Amino acid sequence: MIFMPADSELPEGYPRDLEGEFDLRDGRNVLIRPILPADVDDLTEAIAHADSETLLHRFFTAAPHLSEKQIHYLAEVDYRRRLALVAADGEGQGVAVARYECHSNCNVAEVAVAVAPEWRTGGLATELLRRLEEPARKNGFSELDAVYLPENRAIAGVFERLGYSEQRIEDGVALVSKTLA
Repeated sequence: MIFMPADSELPEGYPRDLEGEFDLRDGRNVLIRPILPADVDDLTEAIAHADSETLLHRFFTAAPHLSEKQIHYLAEVDYRRRLALVAADGEGQGVAVARYECHSNCNVAEVAVAVAPEWRTGGLATELLRRLEEPARKNGFSELDAVYLPENRAIAGVFERLGYSEQRIEDGVALVSKTLA
């Protein structure tokens, strides 16, 4: 269950200012906060029970085999060069995660987002990615980019609404980028 942590449970550098709520277009509300190492079990469960389309669009395979070490890597971020935001419903059930991560060129971060099917089309992916922009800028990134499957028209629309570049196709994947002002 996604929860709001007490100050004593926060890892170093946890950006409490990124906590907040968001109302989807259909009236549902989610709680958004930075990921915590304690979310590793929820993340493991979410990946294990995600539908194949979600997994394909996020990991480019419908059946990723992520090790325990890889799951911990996803849940344990430094909140500067690697940041992830999670969204939970009113019962504390995780419904989405978005992240940025430093490239080898550390002025550029790659973004990714995954939203549970029943929570799509309400603006949640757009909001999560939008909320990553200011922390990325403050942490020294000048550009965000994303890689996705070209047939994923929904995420292409999200990136278009957020002002990312027109997609280009390389090696069978779509690439977009956005310069941070």
